[in-house]
Amino acid sequence: MATKIVQSLPRILAPIGHIHQRLKTAKIDVHRGRLEILRRIVTRLIREERFEIKYNRAFEARPYVERLMQLAVERGSNDEYTMEMVDWWLMEKDLVTKLFDVLVPRYQGVEQPFTSIYQLPTMRVEAYIQKKRIFYRHNEIAILELNGNPFPSVIASSEDRSSSLLNELLGSTLKKNINNGAN
Repeated sequence: MATKIVQSLPRILAPIGHIHQRLKTAKIDVHRGRLEILRRIVTRLIREERFEIKYNRAFEARPYVERLMQLAVERGSNDEYTMEMVDWWLMEKDLVTKLFDVLVPRYQGVEQPFTSIYQLPTMRVEAYIQKKRIFYRHNEIAILELNGNPFPSVIASSEDRSSSLLNELLGSTLKKNINNGAN
């Protein structure tokens, strides 16, 4: 007879890409490189709560952060599997206390994704110079952030500027021109 050993978690609310992104870095061994890059991204996001990164890396790391946060919120710090995952994914051990003391209470009862990605305009960077000619590389940049962080919103809220001085002056000038044109 089969018994259930570990209760399953619900689906994470962030989209998951089906194609692995190219996460190459020259300083990291090829075989473990992808996971090491993802661990660094997850650690940095928990530490800083918002940062800029290449879009493909942000898109690839988001589901891992979502699952880690979901494990921490659903099961807490008393679960052995959760602590094993947190210890592996977070490279700085002081972030474990931040995760359970600061972030988990923030996301208790939240029914939306824990992270957001905002795509920024493409950044043009010099790649190399060959025969006095400069070749450029175009990087897609994104902001990966934890929702509810203490920083100002990435997308500015639209303000009602209808009563600003400039709009009042333009409005009165327009009315004068319309009245003068009608006479």
